[in-house]
Amino acid sequence: MRAQWGFSLLELVVVLVLLGVLATISVALIRQPIDASADVQRRARLADAADQAMSRISRDVRLALPNSLRVSPDGRAIEMLIAPMAGRYRARPTAAGGGDILDFTRPDASFDLLAPLPQAPVAGQWAVVYNLTAEGPQANAWAGDNRAAIGSGSTDSRIVLAAPFQFPFPSPGQRVYVVDRAVQYRCTPDGRLLRHAGHAPAAAMQVPPASAGALLAEGVSACSFRYQAGSASRRSLVSLSLGLSREGETLSLLKSIHPPNQP
Repeated sequence: MRAQWGFSLLELVVVLVLLGVLATISVALIRQPIDASADVQRRARLADAADQAMSRISRDVRLALPNSLRVSPDGRAIEMLIAPMAGRYRARPTAAGGGDILDFTRPDASFDLLAPLPQAPVAGQWAVVYNLTAEGPQANAWAGDNRAAIGSGSTDSRIVLAAPFQFPFPSPGQRVYVVDRAVQYRCTPDGRLLRHAGHAPAAAMQVPPASAGALLAEGVSACSFRYQAGSASRRSLVSLSLGLSREGETLSLLKSIHPPNQP
């Protein structure tokens, strides 16, 4: 009679248990680097989104008209006038008695620059002289007492105004800034960071402004803008704080910028 060979039920159960343990260990070993890679990629996307938003805000802050920055009372919006060019106006005639000076005693329609601008200003931009503040009625480009509309016919060495305008105060450095738009960054209650550009300057800050907003970042969990005005001996300071959250991950960035404040 031939012997019968096989597995008992107990042996089969032990084998199945061992296979299950090995499978669980194998899945855990494989899943750990996959999860780690996904976490790294998620953090990298968050860091990239936050860095791009911060870079865009920083670039506009550095191009802002001196002393034109202002922050909303809740600190969730910041606004500025962008001045891509600046020059020095002619305050005195040449030795031969020529040159078109900027007259502060009466409305003036045009004036020469001491050095050429990178490009000629265009109609629709503004010329601003001696901006000291973003609040109040005097020396405030938002209020408009030192902001004149530029007309057609300007060149890189001469600015022609759309209508004669009397600037209230001369600049000690004879500086004139060419402003082309207002820009506002704001964080919305639903976690978005928006950039508004092209709205008309207004004496009082409006949040949101009239212009449409372009999306810069989503998933904003923390947002704070702070501005400390400077003086003749101390530069101004803008502090930006931004937190982004996605899929359980949160990334926080803090950046400080010293914008120019010499009018």
